[in-house]
Formats: sequence, structure tokens, C-alpha cells
Amino acid sequence: MKFLDVFNEIEKGNYALTDEAIYVSLQNGDELIPLYGGNKEHKTTDRRISISAKTKKGATIKIFSGEGIIISLDGSAGSMTYKNGEKFALNHHAGFITLRKDAIDKVNLEYFSLFLQNFYREMGVSDGSKTLSLEQIYAEEFTLPDYNVQCNILNSLKPIKDKLDALIRVKNHCYELINKELTPEYSQYQGKQIEISKCIDYMSGSSKLTEEMNYQRLKIDGDKYLLLTGATVKENTYVTLNETVNVPKFEQRDGLLVTRKGKAGNVRYLPKGHYTLNDDAYILYERDDSEYKINLQWLSIQYKQEFLLHASNSDNGTWNMTGFFECTKVDIPSFDEQLSVVNNYNALLRRIKTIEAIENQYYELIAKEIA
Repeated sequence: MKFLDVFNEIEKGNYALTDEAIYVSLQNGDELIPLYGGNKEHKTTDRRISISAKTKKGATIKIFSGEGIIISLDGSAGSMTYKNGEKFALNHHAGFITLRKDAIDKVNLEYFSLFLQNFYREMGVSDGSKTLSLEQIYAEEFTLPDYNVQCNILNSLKPIKDKLDALIRVKNHCYELINKELTPEYSQYQGKQIEISKCIDYMSGSSKLTEEMNYQRLKIDGDKYLLLTGATVKENTYVTLNETVNVPKFEQRDGLLVTRKGKAGNVRYLPKGHYTLNDDAYILYERDDSEYKINLQWLSIQYKQEFLLHASNSDNGTWNMTGFFECTKVDIPSFDEQLSVVNNYNALLRRIKTIEAIENQYYELIAKEIA
């Protein structure tokens, strides 16, 4: 049978549902719902969005609910998660599958989400990340056993699914704790409403770091310089620096990498190292003459929203570095309190990674059962 023989057309999530739009929506003060995209699974997420949110284009977001399947169309394309009753939003990297009324006794949706995943994952086209078009999904044929057989097979997997559900509940609790960690009540402050320019300086990237110069594993002045591009750190990616090319060098201090183009305003902490960067990004670092002591990782997680609010509304947004430094003011708690937030945050992230490793083992077990 073909997809449209038993399913309605897939309803895709919203386009232009960027991080900036998400954080703006949090100011609405109303109900927050999970936001999913091109993930491997759609049961845990660290992203929630206001039920009345709008995209960067001003469109009201779609709210999904009822029984169906979320399918990733980009990223982990083909990955599917069964849903029944949960209220959520999707970005354009995912869609929602619902059953036709005349196919209720032909397809068990949860069975389909588990047993047809590999079928659609293998169909995805890789171009940096896997992509899957609606046309591909609609064109391919698949076979299913009788409805009763689907239900019986699904019941045999119940013990494994129960353990996965328990892990997912623990992981969701960790994300809730992370959200609480980002709204602490500080007791001591070095200063309040301090202009960010009094504490932080920045380094611009170079447009001379072109694709022709990238991806060469070479040493520069005896040290390896990792190339930074946007919000990424590419391991073992180095560039040739010679006397005729003047490019920035960021050495032996920690910093923050802020995306200038594309996913504008995304911020990532950089540990001490040797870096150079192209003009898709900025590096922010603590001023040597600042009278305030700031942990940069604390700044990146506590003031993530401020970075995103200075991204432009264009499709391929840019980060307004000048506006950020002119307008942003921060409350700076004691350094010990900053470290406490960072340590708790990192501990929760480590716990989540441990849970995900166990989850993957159960998913592999399900894959073997399916085979």
C-alpha cells in the first residue's frame, strides 16, 4: 500500500520558528508546550514555546494534538514518535501523521512508528544532514501485517517500552531542573544593571578564511588552531595561516562563540584553547580591565535570551553585535553563585547524556526485535 491509502497528508510544522521567536514567546506569560523538530525522538525536549507564540514572520503557530505520529523530515530524517493526547508545536523540520477514518482497523499507529522507522530513515537523502520530502514519503509503497498481528507484536515489546518511558520521565525531570537552575534567587551581587561593554569585549572573524583555506590539518606557529565557523567547533579542522593573510587568533583564554549569520545569536562557551574564526561568528571574552568577575559559561546560559533578542528578522538572520553592546545590561551575582549555577547545570547535562546512552541501548534492542 501507499502512504495516502491509509494516512491523511502530513501536516508540517511552522517555518521561521527560530530560537529568537521562541524566547520572545516566553514573555507572553501563558501556557508553555513542547516544541519538537528533526529529532531522533520526540518525547523529551529542552525547548518549550508559548501556546500563543508567533513565528519571525508574524504567523500564529500551529498547535498539534490527538493521536498521530511525529516524523522528522530533516536532521534525523525518518525518525518517528507516536503521540496520543499531548499538545505540542513543530518547526518545519518535522510533520504530523494522522490516520484516515476508513483505515482505523488497518494500521496501529504505534506499531507503524516503530516498525517503519528504518524504512523511512534509509529513504532520506544526505546533504550534510538527512532530509526527507513529502513526495518521497507519498511515492513509496510498504506492507503491513494484519491489524491484530500488529497489536500482538506491539504487546510483546511492552516491557522494553515501559523501561524507555521511565527513562524519558527521568530525562524530562532533568530538563525541568535545568529550567529552575536558570531562574535562581541570588543573595549577593557585584553590581546590577551593569553595561555589558564594561565587562566584555569581542573579536570579529575574518572573511579571508574561505572554503579553499579550510579543512587542512596543519600546525600554525607550532600550535594547532581550531577553525570556528558560526556556532560550531569542528574537531581536527585547521587552517593555513601565512604572512600574507591577516586572520584573528584567539589564544589561551576562554570565550563565547556567538553566531553572526544563519542561526544568529546562538551562543556557545569555548574553553581555553587556540582558535581562529571566519566572519560567520564573533568571540566574546572578559575585559582585562573589568572591575567585575564573570564566569563566561554562566553568562552564556543565564543571558541566552539577550543574545537571541539581537538577531535580525531576516530569513538568514544576522546578529547585531553593535546593538547588543549598546543595549545589554546585566545583573552580576557573586562569582561563587555563578559557579554554583554552572556546576549544577553541567551536572544535569551529564546526567541527561548518561540517560540517553541507556536509551540508545534500548532502542538497539527494539531494532533487533524488529529485525
